[in-house]
Amino acid sequence: MLQRELTREQAVQAGEQLLVFAEGSVMERGYSYFSDGVVFNTRVEKGTLLTSDVQGSQVYRVVLDLEDVQNSTCTCPYTRLCKHIAATFFQMYSVFENPRQYMSRAQQPRRARFSPAMLVPAYKNLALPSPQEGAAVQSPLKPDSPVQDWWSFFESWTRNLPSAMETYRASSELLSSYQNVLGVAAAWPPERAQLFAVHANVFHLLKLQEFVKTNRQSYWFQDLSQTAERLLEQLEATLFYMDDARLRDQHPELLEQTLLTVKRMKGTESSALYWTFAYQLLWWSLLQVDEWIQSEIEDLDRLMRDPDAASSAKDVYRLLRAHFYVMEEKDEAAIRIWSSNQRLSLSFYLPYLKMFARNEKWSRFLAWTDALHSLIGQADPQNYQLVAAIWQEAMEREGRGEECGAGLKQFLPSSFHEYATYLYEQKQFRQWMDLQMSYQVPLTDVLTAPLKELEETHPALTFPLYVREVNRLIAERNRPAYKEAIKLLKKIRTAYSKANQESRWERYVDQLGAKHNRLRAFQEELRRGNLYL
Repeated sequence: MLQRELTREQAVQAGEQLLVFAEGSVMERGYSYFSDGVVFNTRVEKGTLLTSDVQGSQVYRVVLDLEDVQNSTCTCPYTRLCKHIAATFFQMYSVFENPRQYMSRAQQPRRARFSPAMLVPAYKNLALPSPQEGAAVQSPLKPDSPVQDWWSFFESWTRNLPSAMETYRASSELLSSYQNVLGVAAAWPPERAQLFAVHANVFHLLKLQEFVKTNRQSYWFQDLSQTAERLLEQLEATLFYMDDARLRDQHPELLEQTLLTVKRMKGTESSALYWTFAYQLLWWSLLQVDEWIQSEIEDLDRLMRDPDAASSAKDVYRLLRAHFYVMEEKDEAAIRIWSSNQRLSLSFYLPYLKMFARNEKWSRFLAWTDALHSLIGQADPQNYQLVAAIWQEAMEREGRGEECGAGLKQFLPSSFHEYATYLYEQKQFRQWMDLQMSYQVPLTDVLTAPLKELEETHPALTFPLYVREVNRLIAERNRPAYKEAIKLLKKIRTAYSKANQESRWERYVDQLGAKHNRLRAFQEELRRGNLYL
């Protein structure tokens, strides 16, 4: 059916766009979904739209735009190109081409390309479930209930949550509790429902930290850290989509009550810092009233001067105070405070970097990436790709596009593949080889095309790489490894010959044979290869 309605060219074109705009991890998970056979009801609409249903945690409806994949949609919570869209693509692509070969390309290192969608929170707004979804949730709360009653209800709602988290999978229980409680506000006015979601999110985040502090099972930490990150992403999404101007106009009392809740968060005791992310997001996006901000700054300054306050508490107050420096555009002061805290990874700074980009404050963004270059260089691939793509856009907007290639050096090692590609494209072959050697790249992982070009045009530059590999193989002390070493030695001999350095080759192989004269099997392989007498 698809073969008659679509063409191979459409499939290939969509695939090329996905290589540019879809995250590698998303493509891999989409391929797994396709391989598991969970894509069904696939059909073509209007000649260029491919629709399907994909079975995930529920059935999601996908519309893949073959002409512009960035316009594709899915009913799942993810706002960007998701695994369900990728699975639908593979379902179609498999009709025309081998999807395994495509995946081998998708798994190769590639440069992320900027898209405005990167600046939109990863999750859609989950704060407004339909009334049908919320009908089953019984609560004493009314649309005009104050925030204090919301928190009392949350305590009642979660009274059995800690035991359930201990008994079952803690992260699933916590997220389920959060998502289900949103149904309480399903029929409320949108602004109140969104603010209710904000409070529910913060409450569950604090609940998670209480659970970790109480239980301290190390095998839970990674899973629960990911859960905290997901709650923060959903909090960011709720605040992003919220009509805060309308909320201030029609429900000022709720904002004032929210202010009191957020101010109390300063007293939170936890070794984790996730609640501080929530605190900062709320001040940045929701509580931007000058007199409130000034009052909070005065409170933090007073607490930092308190002689009875513990040093650990003062460290937290300084951390929070730095956020208000950013709001005052005193970036250097904020970075100076935060950079002294070794626990802060790049993810801590991402909301600020994305906010600068959304507001097109490109020079400010670049100043921050200059200050954070070491964290960017050590970031996980997904966060690095996001920041690097925005960074390249910022460089272009500031008229510094020609500096991008050389500038990638500051983001090593995360930028290794991009920087290596730049050096190769610029014919800076010595620097390219130095990079491979500095990062101990195995010969099997060195890209074939650049290596072949060096063998032809600059053979002497390949000596260190091949010699290192020969030494590694000899150190394995077995005949198969010796045979592989002989193959490489023949390549080295050819390279020396092309470089008109035959005498150097003879000295090298004589020294190598003498060094390993006790390795009888290696000596035999040298003679069989006519390399050493």
